[in-house]
Amino acid sequence: LLSAGLPGQETPHLPDVSDGGGEIPPRLLDRPLLHVRRPLPLPRAGTGFLQFGISNAGLSAARQSVIRQGIPLALALILAAFALSLVICRRLRDRLPRMLADSEAMAGGKFERRLPDEGHDALARLARHINTLGAALRRYDDELRELTERLAANDDRAALIAAGANDGLWAWDVAGDHARFSRRFCEILGLPPDALASASSLLEAPGAFFTERLHPDEAAAFHDRLVEHLKGITPHFRFEHRIRHNDGSYRWIMTHGVARRDERGRAVRMAGSASDIHMSRCVEQQRQYDAMHDALTGLPNQSLFIEHLQQALARRSGDAHFRCAVLAANLERFHLINDSYSHTAGDHLLRHVAEHFVRNVRNGDIAARLSADQFAILLHDITAVDDAGEIARDLLRLPDFTAPGERQALHLTCRGGLAISHDDIDAATLLRDADSALQAARGSGSETLRVFQPAMHAQMLTTLTLETELRNALAEKTLSVAYQPIARLFDRGIASFEALARWQHPLRGQIPPGVFIPLAESLDLIHELGMFVLHRACLDILQWQRQTGAESPPVSVNLSARQLMRASLAPELLGIIADHGLTPRHLRFEVTESLLTRADGPNIETLHRLRDAGIAVLIDDFGTGYSALSYLHTLPCDIIKLDGSFIGAVATDERLRAIVRHSIGLAHDLGMAVVAEWIEEEDQLQMLRAIGCDFGQGYLFSKPLPADEAGQLLRGGRKSAR
Repeated sequence: LLSAGLPGQETPHLPDVSDGGGEIPPRLLDRPLLHVRRPLPLPRAGTGFLQFGISNAGLSAARQSVIRQGIPLALALILAAFALSLVICRRLRDRLPRMLADSEAMAGGKFERRLPDEGHDALARLARHINTLGAALRRYDDELRELTERLAANDDRAALIAAGANDGLWAWDVAGDHARFSRRFCEILGLPPDALASASSLLEAPGAFFTERLHPDEAAAFHDRLVEHLKGITPHFRFEHRIRHNDGSYRWIMTHGVARRDERGRAVRMAGSASDIHMSRCVEQQRQYDAMHDALTGLPNQSLFIEHLQQALARRSGDAHFRCAVLAANLERFHLINDSYSHTAGDHLLRHVAEHFVRNVRNGDIAARLSADQFAILLHDITAVDDAGEIARDLLRLPDFTAPGERQALHLTCRGGLAISHDDIDAATLLRDADSALQAARGSGSETLRVFQPAMHAQMLTTLTLETELRNALAEKTLSVAYQPIARLFDRGIASFEALARWQHPLRGQIPPGVFIPLAESLDLIHELGMFVLHRACLDILQWQRQTGAESPPVSVNLSARQLMRASLAPELLGIIADHGLTPRHLRFEVTESLLTRADGPNIETLHRLRDAGIAVLIDDFGTGYSALSYLHTLPCDIIKLDGSFIGAVATDERLRAIVRHSIGLAHDLGMAVVAEWIEEEDQLQMLRAIGCDFGQGYLFSKPLPADEAGQLLRGGRKSAR
């Protein structure tokens, strides 16, 4: 059964063997023995073999035994496997629905759910892996939610800022050639909200938004400025321009912007804002207009007139034959009308005059308002002085004016001064020359228009010097007061005095009242002058009473139109009288008839307050103003003074004498006394006495006297100068 040997050793013939691998060949199974040979290692790296035989009968018996014993074992294993499968299926049945529900919940975003992962089986391991993944997804979800909330908060803040900002916002994707605009931007242009949520390019794209709506005057400049910024020439884009509103009008906006650039410096995005500056721009334009125009009449003011005049004079450099002229025009008696009716009526009057000039100036000529009642007209292309004079006279013929609420039309008078341009004259000098000619016309008494002569400028300088000296005289109280007696006609006795301001200039001598009183009115010094006369009259009355030891005759003081417009005038006058210890009987106040044209005006109210205090009121120059005898009864006065123009011919003109007689009779019927002015001849006195006149004033009785001479007249018992 066993055989062994060395390599190379001759061995007896041995039976065939099975290689021990795979199936045993059937021919070997028929033998009684089954031989097996295996290599056998020997010392010194030698190799031998071992061969042995196994009985086939024994193997068959063993195989049958194994089969008999293995069938029950296999059945047991199958049953065990089946039972195990039942257990596993039951466990899967219990766990899979829950795992499925939890996994579906996790798939729906409920990452806080956990799969059951108890145990060590594959399902448990799978559940643990899924739970780990769910925990990671939950962290990522929390971070994403936090990021979303921050982005939403930023969006809310950005939306709130955009909604609260007064500017419209815009963004432009330069590379994508696409622009977006905020709701506020739409509001600025009068468009529905989000009408421009997106739009085409800011530049060349067809239908580009800005290109379509920019004002033509600014479109090219806008494009150039924007291209400069896109090229990096300017750090910011800023441009003030007009853009078309949805209603078709143009509105001013201020566009700001800045570009974002890539690594090569090319603009890829740009964003900015548009500020609505339309109102502020209109206000600025209106401010500039108002700065150069008269607010009441809308005419150019002096500054703008000077600019027009400079432009006209500049034409001489290209046209040696070109000449222009300036007409300075002054509305006569404006302050009287303004004070007598109201400032509102005065405003209407100024607009009335301005409209007349605008309607009647030639094409290209400019009318302007320089001051309260002074206008100027620039006359272009003057060929001759006579032509300019005719044009000026036509302009100075003003139409009649009817104050609001009044029926009676007022005749207006306008005086003018004309200055013609010449070589090497500037605008200010030409306007000054026209004003000098105007002052000469106003001082002439009868001339409506005067043409400038060089001597007029010297006269203007004299007037300016006189203005300064008048101010100094009032401040230093170097003026004086003269008193002209008012006599009773029946016995020539002194009934009262009229106080008259006088100015004895140290160099020029006696300055006529007709010169310095209008000057005081123009300088708004007439009230100060009137208060000086009143104060001086009170002192002189006290001095006369001390000298004579008896009551002195009353003294009348003139009140101007400007004074009567002062609401506090009556208390001021009464206060001065009381401060000197005098009674209302000692003073009287005179006003011209033209100041009493309105029965409800402030002039009338002031006079009523004076009369209520016991002070007599006289109407001076009666018959020369706008009053009528028919409403003489409405005037608050005690004495009327007939204007001297009536008295000069009363002795020879029967018709005039009848008018004077009728006026005197009417005044007496109303309880008023009558004073006749400018009595210079005896026959005038006799005639006035015959028709019932009460008092007289004039050189026939006495010229105006200084205070000391008037006092001597009273002390000497003289009742009249004659």
